[in-house]
Parts: sequence; structure tokens; C-alpha cells
Amino acid sequence: MMPLSRRSFLGATAAIPLALHQRLRGVSPILAHDSPRPSCLLVDARERCVLQESLTGFARGLHAVSIPFQWVSPEAIRPARLIIIPGAVCDSPAFAETLHRLIDSGSTLLYESGAAYAGHTAFEAEQRWLRNYLGVSVQAPRELWPAKAETGRPPYVHYHWPSRAMIRDFSRVIAVGGSASDFAPVARIGATVVACHRTLGKGAFIFLGSPLGPHVGFGDPEAQRLLECFVSSIAL
Repeated sequence: MMPLSRRSFLGATAAIPLALHQRLRGVSPILAHDSPRPSCLLVDARERCVLQESLTGFARGLHAVSIPFQWVSPEAIRPARLIIIPGAVCDSPAFAETLHRLIDSGSTLLYESGAAYAGHTAFEAEQRWLRNYLGVSVQAPRELWPAKAETGRPPYVHYHWPSRAMIRDFSRVIAVGGSASDFAPVARIGATVVACHRTLGKGAFIFLGSPLGPHVGFGDPEAQRLLECFVSSIAL
């Protein structure tokens, strides 16, 4: 495993959301009824999810604003208006191909990478398959805190789409880039792009290289508002 910088920051947010994760699974009113094309799917990527606190954070955020969603496993993913995969690692060509197919068919995929918290081999796999199947290039994880420790000021991720927001991140991020004309930066730390939006076929791919779910789960108002704006931009 790669050494973690300030990993306890994310871990500290896990306790409440993880308990909520179990409770939300039993709350039927928030779950959309089965349909050929549901509005919102929240994917529990199982062994591919290396940030469980992010998964439960997104669930808490969707629940807080009464957005109907369905929990699904990777094997049960199907086309939907919005598919959210939190804290995951795209570690195989089969998984990457599935994501490409879903986007191409008209789904919007919000993919929050957890590869910065996985082993080096898993990160390299994600780097390869995102490039080959989704046309997005990612760089090795970058530690945030050491560069800011002397000043004592926490680094902020500056989002400018789908709304303007500043989210603190004490941990590590993945820089992202792309050469396609439909590649659009979504968030930066300084001059470094850490989130992007790209149109693919009939759908869209939103890549987050900085964890958002834990902040939503912890009740950060800007993170919650940003999630609402992501959802509303899809017009569920």
C-alpha cells in the first residue's frame, strides 16, 4: 500500500457515514422503484471501493436532499440518467469497457477516483484503462499537505462547474488531463486540474480526482451544495 498523508482526516469522517450506510440500505422510501432506465444509481463497487466513507457520504448527501436513488453492485449497473461511483479504482479493461458502454448509451457517470489510496499496481491499472477507454489521462497521486505545512493553510480544491465551490483537501489528489476538444476542466488546485467533464457518445463522464464524498458525509455545506448542483445539472 502507498503511504498516506493525513489519512486520518478522511478516516475521522467515516464513523457516522458508515453507520448511516447500513441504515440507509433499509430505508425504502428513498429508493427509486425498478425501471428500465432509473434516474440515479449509487454504485457500491465492493472490493474496488477503497473509500467506503465516500460511498456513505454520497448516500447521506442524496438522502439529505430527497433525491431518489438505487444502490447497485458493479454487476447490476445499467443505463441511468446519473450513475455515481464513489471512491473506486478502475482496475480492469472489462470494468472500463462497461463504463464506456453506459456513457455511450446516454448515461452521465460521476466517477470519484479512489486510486490515490490504492496500491501502485492498482493506480497504474486505472491510469491505463481510463486513458484507453475513456480518453482521460491521470497522473500519479500528489500529496497536498507537505507543501502547505509550513504556512499552516489547508489547500483548497476550487470548483467552477457545475457551481463555484471551495472544498478543503488535506490528503492527496490525482491530476487529470486530456487533449480531446470536449475535455473541460471542472476543478483545480492552483493551476493543476483535478476534475474534468468529457462528452462521450450520448452521455458524459465526470472524473473527480479529489474525494468529495467524505466532505458531503461530514456535512460540509459547500460540498453538499456542489453535489446538489451535479444532480440538478443532469435534470433528473
